[in-house]
Amino acid sequence: MLLNQIEAAMKLGISFELLEYFTKHCPKKDETRLLQTKAVDGNVFFDDQELIAYQKYLNLPWHFTKGKRPPIPEAIKDDIKSESHLGCAICGYADNGEVAHIVAVADSLNNSPDNLIYLCPNHHTKYDLGFKPASNVTLKVIQAAKDLKRNTRQRMMRHEANATKLCLALTTMLKSLKRDFEKGTHTGQMAEVYLTETISLMERLPQLAAEAQEAARADRDIGDTGQLVGKIAPKLMRLSAGVNNNTKESQLRTAVSSVVDAVDHVLLDLDEVECPRCDGRGLTGLVGDLCAYCHGDCFVSTDEAADYDPEAIDQADCPRCEGRGMIGLAGSYCPFCRGSCLVSAERAAEYDEYDLPDKQYPHCQGSGVRGLVSDYCPYCRGDTIVSADKFDAYDLDNIDEAECPHCGGAGVTGLCHDFCAYCRGSQFVTKDKRKKYKSSQIDEVECPPLRGPGCPGSR
Repeated sequence: MLLNQIEAAMKLGISFELLEYFTKHCPKKDETRLLQTKAVDGNVFFDDQELIAYQKYLNLPWHFTKGKRPPIPEAIKDDIKSESHLGCAICGYADNGEVAHIVAVADSLNNSPDNLIYLCPNHHTKYDLGFKPASNVTLKVIQAAKDLKRNTRQRMMRHEANATKLCLALTTMLKSLKRDFEKGTHTGQMAEVYLTETISLMERLPQLAAEAQEAARADRDIGDTGQLVGKIAPKLMRLSAGVNNNTKESQLRTAVSSVVDAVDHVLLDLDEVECPRCDGRGLTGLVGDLCAYCHGDCFVSTDEAADYDPEAIDQADCPRCEGRGMIGLAGSYCPFCRGSCLVSAERAAEYDEYDLPDKQYPHCQGSGVRGLVSDYCPYCRGDTIVSADKFDAYDLDNIDEAECPHCGGAGVTGLCHDFCAYCRGSQFVTKDKRKKYKSSQIDEVECPPLRGPGCPGSR
């Protein structure tokens, strides 16, 4: 299947600029792989399978010089900043932001846009220390923030050249976020992520509403939808004006509710509603497949919405990942649906788990983790499984892992089972770290007798 530039960028979850960059430059140092295109009648298209293959290539380990991290091209950094509206994906703070790795670069050597997110220094540090106090940022929160940012971009990208449609897409996103808040779907750090995204969308609304109003005034060929949105544009600008990171949550919710109500009132006069299959996103799955019902348009007529029958669409939840699109702890794409979450009914019926070559787990016995603090397995990197080829190539001597010399691989010391001061509960360290081990350099001494509480002879 051939996709145009918009559809290709949506599928990869990146900007048009980065998509074009990949067709001209290989982002990996000392490599030459480019994203291939096809010319049809003078127009540029992208093959669906080539996009999937290139995304997989980007997520494979990047070349690096010993002792140095693989460099991230500026084009990718700019894309990640743009994806997050130039503010921290968690709190929205816009100063001194940093492009951070979702799966640590030391573990993944992966500078793909899929593995990067924009964070403020505070949340970047909290995420790096996520294995410690529960108050720190977890992988679950980071991945949710990444998915939300990408989802927003994909929804908006479809209508980027049409201010009216873009304004409408933005308000449907606000409507979805409003429903989540009313249901209490998100709490704690997850709630902060969604509040931050809501603020970002509200901050964009005044400019988009102004552009929609200008299009209506110029009497451009924008149809009934454009004219109606143009009429309420002043109200949308007024309701969203002044919203920023300092806005109180109660005030933000009131403003969002007013915007959603204003747009819903207009939509009553239009034969257009959000697609019931993709909830107005235009895409399905983790890899951004075009919705099989609205074909990426995000909206359908009221009659089409009423006639929607999921059973009539030749798609079923992937039997390998049960529709999640991912396997393992590290969130790798499912090898059967490749992140689409859905497969054809025929392919689902043909599924046989015993025929798959990825049911082997030689190092962690399928848990995906090692040690008391659940570090990712150094061989499957959290996927819980490896391919048959990787299984055959497994050699314990080639894995950079050794029992911690301080705790003898127990991960803890003392009668109270405190985490080991050297491996911090991992039980294992790198071979180089084992060689460098010196007990004298660890800030730890035996408790002096007859003194500390809990020691022999204390009173």
